[in-house]
Amino acid sequence: MARRKLISPKEKTRAQALFALFQETYPEVRCTLDFRSPLQLLIMTILAAQCTDARVNVVCRDLFKKYRGARDFAEAAPGELENDIRSCGFFNQKARSIRESCRMLLEHYDGRVPGSMDDLLRLPGVGRKIANAVLGECFHVPGVIVDTHCRRVSNRLGFTRHQDPAKIEQDLMALWPQEHWTIYSHYMVFHGRALCTARAPKCAACPAAALCPWPGKAKKKPA
Repeated sequence: MARRKLISPKEKTRAQALFALFQETYPEVRCTLDFRSPLQLLIMTILAAQCTDARVNVVCRDLFKKYRGARDFAEAAPGELENDIRSCGFFNQKARSIRESCRMLLEHYDGRVPGSMDDLLRLPGVGRKIANAVLGECFHVPGVIVDTHCRRVSNRLGFTRHQDPAKIEQDLMALWPQEHWTIYSHYMVFHGRALCTARAPKCAACPAAALCPWPGKAKKKPA
């Protein structure tokens, strides 16, 4: 990936202040996918594309009772896995990615999810967002998980001007120490869902408003 951009001391101070504020505002922050193993998280992050974590959690309660390992997914009968994940949307494409990834896990990794970025990116349907999520949550390898919330909130906060996830990832990695990367990603998800929504963001109620340079933020109405 490209070299990280240089950040001014003033901007780093603002980033640290926001991090501390989000720590206080969202003390229960965590990954909102309910997984019990690296394989489960891998499957769930594939399913979560263009789908809510809440829906994925519901679907996977039964899915993981039926499919207990990589071989079960790899050998799923045509149409069966598709039907089991239908409510997550784009089920044909997601089922193909899951089957092919699990076949590769069986062929090259003894059915286990690897713990390196390069190996994860070899798996069909796995990009840096999914790989960073799996590495951060399951292997304690920090990474910035650039989903739709992270992209939107980080742009509004002025931490990046990019829309390309790889460039956003690089910009954000320059702002915090490595051990904060994964948890910062979760803060963006929680904040994006609670206040900094895509439509009608609740700027007047946002504790980060004083640190936010977004020109479109709503002004607090006079009493």
